[in-house]
Amino acid sequence: MHDPEAVHPIPFVLQWSIWPIALLGSVAATVLAPRWGFDQVAVSGGLSAALIVVLVILERIWPADPAWRMTWRSFFRDIQFFVVNGATIAATNTLFAFVGGAAAEGHVGPLTGWPVWLTVPIGLFAIDFVQYWEHRIAHESGGPLGRLMWRSHAAHHLPEQVYVLMHPASHPIYTFLVRGTATILPLYLLGLPPEAVILVNLITGVQGIVSHSNLDIRAGWFNYIFVGPELHRYHHSAELEEAGNYAVALSLVDILFGTFVYKPGRLPQRIGVADPAAYPRSVEVWKIMLLPFLPRIGRRSSR
Repeated sequence: MHDPEAVHPIPFVLQWSIWPIALLGSVAATVLAPRWGFDQVAVSGGLSAALIVVLVILERIWPADPAWRMTWRSFFRDIQFFVVNGATIAATNTLFAFVGGAAAEGHVGPLTGWPVWLTVPIGLFAIDFVQYWEHRIAHESGGPLGRLMWRSHAAHHLPEQVYVLMHPASHPIYTFLVRGTATILPLYLLGLPPEAVILVNLITGVQGIVSHSNLDIRAGWFNYIFVGPELHRYHHSAELEEAGNYAVALSLVDILFGTFVYKPGRLPQRIGVADPAAYPRSVEVWKIMLLPFLPRIGRRSSR
């Protein structure tokens, strides 16, 4: 617990420039990559990796909350999640690429042939709309599907800190659901061109990295369009009445469905689940892997 006003300062220029530079710079570099003779996928991946390194360094110097700093113990936990989910993402991509490749021959979707500047925002809204409802069902539904999704999603909410490298903390089942049904499938059904798919995945990736950073990054009115640290840290709050913000990239979706939470310059008093005693500790990774298969565990949400 801490004073919610006690936000660790960061230089003003960095506070207001990190996020727009990261987002707009990554998009611009990826769009221009073919003109420079570079592969767009390689450029987008390299920029995301560089962003992670920069944010990890800045977190060490100017953490929004020093209590949320990464420790060696939490780093070892994060590495385990990274290995498990990295393998899951690779397997999911391979499976959907195989199935999609067989089905895509001659496939034409409603957005096939549309210009990139139109297909990217439409594709971004489409996948965030699906992810929003998957995410909200996992947190709020009491049915069998909701319980399964929460037990597989709880891994992401057990850590009591929010910082860049805890982002991969998740269960393979939830990773498969989100990566497969909420990301790959909608873009395929819409018939987005390859460049648009790359850019949509880049934007959601950058948003996921930045929104989990332990930095006092401010965005002002930009928060009413995109999800950043000021919004997503409240999604990780252990106080259920303020733990909204289910959208991954577009806060417009939360505004549309009444789950938008914005408290400028403030931090949640406690991060994690409402009843930590009902779950394994966040460092007990292999116990967490068993959560979806256990018939009785605690619920983060009673709504």
